[in-house]
Amino acid sequence: MSELSERAEQIAARLIGHASGAQVEKHDIDGRQGVVDFLLEWENGDAGALEVTMITEPASSAWQGLAMRDGWRWPAATSWDFRPTEVSFPYKRTKRVALRAVALCDEWHVDDPSDLPDNVLALEPAVKQLLAENVGRLKRTPFSPGIMIYQSANAEFVEATPADFTLVVQSWLGRPHIEPHLQKLRRTSAVARRFLFLVVVSEALPVRFFTDDFEAPSTTLRGYEGVDAVFVWSDYWHRYLSYQGGLWEWNDFPPNTSH
Repeated sequence: MSELSERAEQIAARLIGHASGAQVEKHDIDGRQGVVDFLLEWENGDAGALEVTMITEPASSAWQGLAMRDGWRWPAATSWDFRPTEVSFPYKRTKRVALRAVALCDEWHVDDPSDLPDNVLALEPAVKQLLAENVGRLKRTPFSPGIMIYQSANAEFVEATPADFTLVVQSWLGRPHIEPHLQKLRRTSAVARRFLFLVVVSEALPVRFFTDDFEAPSTTLRGYEGVDAVFVWSDYWHRYLSYQGGLWEWNDFPPNTSH
């Protein structure tokens, strides 16, 4: 399991445990194959199952796992943003060259590596290549020291994407990894409720749903039959969506009781 997937499971378990009032126990452990990620237990003895999966751009999952390990920040004396231009890029090489580029920019008092003197770039072929390949954009910011790493931005017209978020969730059924997760839930026996939690990274969303400032859908979700509730959360949302009993609803995060 990647660090990205492990973090997604931790988030889902905390949110569902708080929302449902159930005890959540990791189940997909000790060599168990083909079982749901978590089992739930309520005080009245009822049992439930929770399966968690991510919706990502497959090409970006490897570098995002490394970025998560770095805390989405590279160490630097000054404050910068790095925004990749594509969903995938060579993470370790880009990190090394970006750190060198930032050090040079600080030394020469410029805010963009492309503003470095030609004679400096001539002695720094890796930085020059980074600029030529247009792997991403480094931008100086007025915040705390370090290089914040962001996902690639969606460059699409809002009008060209579905206005109904239900259709977006239904479109994920076409991804080959979704059906096996649904099958695991459906065949889990001795449980009263079956929950599916979808963690979708922002770059895999249409741009109109990048943040959570849209109304909960009002249309019926198709294709997830046999599941009692579907939950959706994305990394730039400050709340999460649930679909239960034929209705979509926004849900607030539980209070943060830890650092």
